[in-house]
Amino acid sequence: MKNQEKGEPTKSIKTFFDNISPHFDNWTEILQERVYGDVTWEHLKKYIPENKNSLILDAGGGTGRWAIPLAKIGYKVILCDISKGMLRQAESKIRKERLSDRIKLIEEDLTDLSFSDQTFNFVLCEDGPISISDSQKVVSELRRVLKKGGKLWASVIGRYPLALAKVGTNPEGALKLSKCEINYTSYKGIQNSRVFNAQELQNLFQQNGIEVIRVYGNRIVSPLLEKNFGR
Repeated sequence: MKNQEKGEPTKSIKTFFDNISPHFDNWTEILQERVYGDVTWEHLKKYIPENKNSLILDAGGGTGRWAIPLAKIGYKVILCDISKGMLRQAESKIRKERLSDRIKLIEEDLTDLSFSDQTFNFVLCEDGPISISDSQKVVSELRRVLKKGGKLWASVIGRYPLALAKVGTNPEGALKLSKCEINYTSYKGIQNSRVFNAQELQNLFQQNGIEVIRVYGNRIVSPLLEKNFGR
C-alpha cells in the first residue's frame, strides 16, 4: 500500500482559497507570475492533443488561468476546483470571454474525483494542487480519469526554487529544504505543502504507473525578480 501524504486538510484548503478568490488574479499579474505563465504556456502547447475534439480536465483550475486559453483555441474543458469562491471568479471571466459553451465548471475534491475511469484525453494539474493536498491520492485519481494513451501535465512546489527564495530570510531552512531534510513547508499561506525535487516527483508518478516523459524546472529565477520590475 502506498504511503499517504499528509497534505493540508480539505476544509482548510477550501477556506483559504474561498478567502483569497476575489483578489487571486491580482497575484497572477505580478512579474514573477507573468514570466512563469508565459514560459509554462509555451511548454504546455507542445503536449496538448492535436485533435480539438479532445476533452481536457483542468484539475484545481482555480479562476481559469489555463482553461480559458485552451478553450479559446478550440478545446472543450472541464475545470474543477475545491473552492466555490474560485469557481465563481472563473465563471465571471468565462462569461465575459463568451466561452461558457466550451468550459464546464464543477466543484471537486482532487483526492476523490467523481468522474468515471478514463474520461479525459488530457489532464492538466498546474501550479501546486498536488503539493497542497495528499499527493499520492491526487496523482492516483488523475491517472484513473485519464484515458489510455492520454497525457498528464502537472506541476508541484519545487525544493530548489523555494530554497533559493528563502536564502535571504531563512538560510537554515533553505539548506534543510535543499538537502531533503524537510518535506513539508508553508507555501502562499497553505501549511503542510509537499515540496519535491525532480527525482522525488518522478518517483511519485512512477509509483502510480505513469511514465514520465519530461521534467521541467520553473520558477528558478523568477522569485528573485522584483515584483514591480519591468512595469
